Amino acid sequence: MRRIAFILIFALLLGSIYLVERRGSSGPVRLGPIMRLVADLHRQAERIPLTATRVSHAEERDIGSRMVHNYRLAEHSEPISPEAEAIEKYLNQVGEHLSRHIQRQDIPYHFYLRDEDRFVNAFALPGGHIVMGRGLLNLMESEDELAAVLGHEIAHVDRRHCIERLQYELAARKLGLSLPFALASLPIDLFQAGYNKDLELEADRVGVSCAVAAGYSPQGAIELFQRFEKKYPSVQSRSSTPVGEITRVALSAPEEYFRSHPPPTERIAEVEREIRAHRWKLGPVQPLRVQAHL
Repeated sequence: MRRIAFILIFALLLGSIYLVERRGSSGPVRLGPIMRLVADLHRQAERIPLTATRVSHAEERDIGSRMVHNYRLAEHSEPISPEAEAIEKYLNQVGEHLSRHIQRQDIPYHFYLRDEDRFVNAFALPGGHIVMGRGLLNLMESEDELAAVLGHEIAHVDRRHCIERLQYELAARKLGLSLPFALASLPIDLFQAGYNKDLELEADRVGVSCAVAAGYSPQGAIELFQRFEKKYPSVQSRSSTPVGEITRVALSAPEEYFRSHPPPTERIAEVEREIRAHRWKLGPVQPLRVQAHL
């Protein structure tokens, strides 16, 4: 399958060069656009085996429900506090507003707070289950920033990043989607670790677009990424190899979110490109309606 995919990519690359030559362009053939085309074709080729066994929305909802049930049992040995419950309610209000502007409307979204200051992260599980760490919420200063992060995680579900990662992992372990024990045995770290650079930037683009459609300013994403850069300037970027990222687990240090995503400078540049492309206006941001530190 990989050999066939490589042949297809190589043929399409040659075809693109041929078309450029046929058009009689007097300018040079730039490598950047061609390499982006190759990278995009390679990502699509890797997804061909998953498309043949695509999980239905109903199956994904069932899988997600089982996974989040196991996760909540493991994480909540004590009843949730009233303060944490208020934050979780707020997350669901913002998240529900955002989820009206996505492609896959058959996936319901649910938002949970992981009530740990040390947990500076957010992640998505298949079936629309989004977990926000209190530590990450502590860094936010506006609802627009919160919308950018929740939109990013929603995008991982909406664009099938989550369910495809699960399929990759189950295929690697030679397990079936219908096996409950197989789903229960998968570590949540598989999703906390983030995705390859291309998928993370795609989630930024989709997430900010979703936030803007819901009435938020893209300025929220830029301000949050700028704060990330100031707070964690030395954190390195992750690998851009899709297959290699599947086996990587999230770090327990507070910098885990920043290690599992592209550098803030790249994310800012990506959002700014979207702003220019769509001519979005940088309106005022909305205040965060609950404080993480209550």
